[in-house]
Amino acid sequence: MRRLYKAAKIFLFFIIVIMLIGIAARITQRKESLKKYGDFIELADQVDVLFLGSSHVLNGINPIQLYTEYGITSYNMGKPGGMVTESYWMLMNALDYCTPKCVVVDLWALDRDYKYLDIMNGYESEDEIRNSVSLLHYNMDIWPLSRMKVAAVTDLISDSEIRKEFLWDFTLYHDRWSSLESDDFTALGGQLNSNYMLGAEQRTTLHLNPSIDQSEDTTQVLPEKSVCVEYLEKILDVCEERDIYVILTFLPMASSYDQDRQAVNTAAQIADERGIVFLNMLPHETQSFVDFYTDMSDDTHLNTNGMRKMTSYVGYVLKNIYALSDHRADANYAVWEEKAVQWQSDEIDRLIHQRDLYEALGAIQNINASAVIFMRGDSKAIHDSTVRRFVKQLTGTEIIDEALEANGPYLLIHDASGQVSSTPVNYEFGGEVQPDNFETLLGTTTYIGLHNFGAVYVNEDLENNYLDMEEHYNDEVQILILGQQGEVIGRLYYGANWHPAG
Repeated sequence: MRRLYKAAKIFLFFIIVIMLIGIAARITQRKESLKKYGDFIELADQVDVLFLGSSHVLNGINPIQLYTEYGITSYNMGKPGGMVTESYWMLMNALDYCTPKCVVVDLWALDRDYKYLDIMNGYESEDEIRNSVSLLHYNMDIWPLSRMKVAAVTDLISDSEIRKEFLWDFTLYHDRWSSLESDDFTALGGQLNSNYMLGAEQRTTLHLNPSIDQSEDTTQVLPEKSVCVEYLEKILDVCEERDIYVILTFLPMASSYDQDRQAVNTAAQIADERGIVFLNMLPHETQSFVDFYTDMSDDTHLNTNGMRKMTSYVGYVLKNIYALSDHRADANYAVWEEKAVQWQSDEIDRLIHQRDLYEALGAIQNINASAVIFMRGDSKAIHDSTVRRFVKQLTGTEIIDEALEANGPYLLIHDASGQVSSTPVNYEFGGEVQPDNFETLLGTTTYIGLHNFGAVYVNEDLENNYLDMEEHYNDEVQILILGQQGEVIGRLYYGANWHPAG
């Protein structure tokens, strides 16, 4: 009995030690991977589409917008610098948790001809190698130790010591105690604060002066089958075996190079041979929906405006070619609906506190908000080409240009409430005008537009001007953000400094 008691104590001691080490490992682990993929682990069995690729995907596809518009459930698995080799292993690990109906693979860097991220081409600096390995942690830390994770790490990392960082990451993170934050302890109770973006990240910054440098179109393909092409074929083979649809993409960039065009042609050739869809988003004769002057955060990444357009387009393809299910009316998908509401709420809150006119105009489109936009006569905003680009994207008309010719004023009532039509309805006026009363979501609306005065009255209440012609008389632009019933939920006023970021 004594021996059994002693053996039990020793066994219990080791169990406690193992548990404490596990808790310490959980606390010290970097949380970027958990923040990005935690919701995937929770919702994997309801995911119909996986998006794979680099930061072009990370910043280019918004799964919660896709759900809001089409009811399609998806997850963005893109990562900074991600290559097709990594996309393959991301897919293989994800397939342990779900069987998607469709996989969308972006093919940036299809020309890359290496797979070991700790060697790369062999001439990169130590810092570049370290960054490459660190970014792989972003993808891999979320997965528990498994045969698939071991296979992925072994295939992507050549150094056995570095492999240990991925298979038992406590060896890498054990000294993080001095930099721990509250999130490190929150993770012990489960996943971190919900990421309603479902793996995506928005870039809100507008790149005002893009270097639009497109290499000439060519019929040339990549001169040799690269490692990334080989791994693309492996992705296609896996999906074919499991009856998973595939869409290949090459997302928009303001600057592209010869190898990008060759990669596009190679992808098109493979897609044709396999009978799958390829969406070439580099500029060509049939693709012009991305405006590089309003939709980029830098020369190669989309901002929220471009992300919205790209997501809507991909959603259209998914819906019309593959007829993926609309889950918005399904009570079993209530979590997705909650995330959609959270996204809309946070984006509206960001909009009503927006100090940058460009970003405000973009945000109105991105979340389909109803708004009243007024620009007084002599407003520099009317003369600004970027402002006019945003307005024309919102309305689809040239009336803002008529206001420019008349030197103002300009009024737009943008009704996205769906009360009149399922698509937004716009009421626009350029120059001095006093039209007959018209019906909007505000009610019966009266507009008086003079060069130095504007008034919007509702339901013949001529005592209350929706525009502030007293305290904000001299402001160049006034924007009223409206709720579903036409109530004013936010007011934005812009003087001369309406683009403080610039």
